[in-house]
Amino acid sequence: MPNGNELREPGAIVQDMLRDLRDIVQGEIRLAKAEMGEKAQKAGKAGGFMGGAALCGLLAAACLTTMCVAALATAMPLWLAALLMGLFLTCGGAALYHGGRLKLRGIDGVPHQTVESIRENLQWARHRMT
Repeated sequence: MPNGNELREPGAIVQDMLRDLRDIVQGEIRLAKAEMGEKAQKAGKAGGFMGGAALCGLLAAACLTTMCVAALATAMPLWLAALLMGLFLTCGGAALYHGGRLKLRGIDGVPHQTVESIRENLQWARHRMT
């Protein structure tokens, strides 16, 4: 480590700069991985909502439709009972789909912390080279 009176060789300065640059790049990569991991976790939760909506729609269609159509058919024609149940299930599925879609829209895929950190590091490197 040179004190204030010693001059350093250009090769040593370049080696130090390259080592520092490598450390910065590795740090940025670690930050980007961590940030994208958080975003992927949020996207997974939204996907779970969408899967739940699909499963609920399928189970509702398979189990309740037959029972409700049969019950409604006692008061109206069978075709009208089936139509009403189909419309009801469509509305329920649409509501679940909309909820999952809103969750997906709330996820921003850009690693903002990493981008800002890279900008700061570039400014620091430019300042140091001038």
